[in-house]
Amino acid sequence: MAELVSFDEDVDFLKDHFQVDVLENDEGARIACVAAFQGRTMTSNCSGDSQRSNGYISREAVKKGRVDPQLNMFGGEDRIWISPEGGQFSVFFDPEVEMSFANWRTPPCIDTESFERVDSTARSLTYQKRAAVTNMSGFTFEFELERRIELKNRAEIEQNLSVVLPPDIEVVCHQSFNKITNAGSSPWVAETGLIGLWSICLNPPADDAVMVIPFQPGSESELGKIVTADYFGKLEDDRLAVSEELNLVFLRGDGNFRSKLGISFARGCSQIGGWNPTTQTLTIVEYNLPQTAPNGYTNNLWEYQDQPFAGDVVNAYNDGPNDSGESMGGFFELETISPALALKPGESFTHSPSTTHLNGNRESLNKVAIAVFGATLSQIESTLSPVKT
Repeated sequence: MAELVSFDEDVDFLKDHFQVDVLENDEGARIACVAAFQGRTMTSNCSGDSQRSNGYISREAVKKGRVDPQLNMFGGEDRIWISPEGGQFSVFFDPEVEMSFANWRTPPCIDTESFERVDSTARSLTYQKRAAVTNMSGFTFEFELERRIELKNRAEIEQNLSVVLPPDIEVVCHQSFNKITNAGSSPWVAETGLIGLWSICLNPPADDAVMVIPFQPGSESELGKIVTADYFGKLEDDRLAVSEELNLVFLRGDGNFRSKLGISFARGCSQIGGWNPTTQTLTIVEYNLPQTAPNGYTNNLWEYQDQPFAGDVVNAYNDGPNDSGESMGGFFELETISPALALKPGESFTHSPSTTHLNGNRESLNKVAIAVFGATLSQIESTLSPVKT
């Protein structure tokens, strides 16, 4: 299990290396953002007596600075990426190279380049960046990114979740509004590739942590398969479980075994989450899932694709050793993705996920889990078989 530290300890550590912007609301909830890391929300602290830092931060990577040519895994509760990662329209591979890990690299604008803080209020921060990326097929996307982060209060959280929070629950919620604008002279069209916005929430792992991914019920002939979970090979029942009774998919978040799942647009829901019994933390990620997606979703599989716009709308990822035996740090991720964006010059799209952490006694958190996911904490904990040794 990852070492638990306080919010102040994490902020002091980050300030030793980079400028940190901290927001706090009247209820005592706090978030910390770093412009040098693309304005990502690095961590948060719930209202109340608990001072625990909620986010995952790789201290080793932060100390080294922006030095890895492939990816600098600094961490963060809410960071913005650009899809697709794989396929002939990938922005993570140069043209005419093999799609292998040796050739994979993260575009600098979402990894090593700083954003500029352009505005701040008592409850919000706004960052901007103008950049360009070229996909594997040779098309260059010129764009402006604007990222506004808002710290919510308790009343807004209750409204968003459609639940009255028991008074003993401590909570923090931050929402990012990630706006991308086509700043070039050419429209973005399917023939030369499309991109999407991709928001990723990293969480500290625990042996008993479970990711909870709702899906739309229906027959496979009507909606397609429930989940794609063989990104890195078949998963056993100690890692993955599907409950058609609860309409939920469960993935272990122990940071010890590299595994990933994806849900299609036809099956997608607007909320995903995670439950960490060790820290008694319930995490909920919401996002603006559209009713229609005329251009589909970018496909992130590392292969030349017959259907490059039949990708996932959400992903869940558990870190662990890769084929070389190395790990990116040990964490689990809750990921949301925008539709593929066919923008004309000057047109914009905003992807707006929110991340909510709740701490409290089990009985109170159980009420929230039932209201949001339709499952008790005991049901979430019991779906996965004990880890095989």
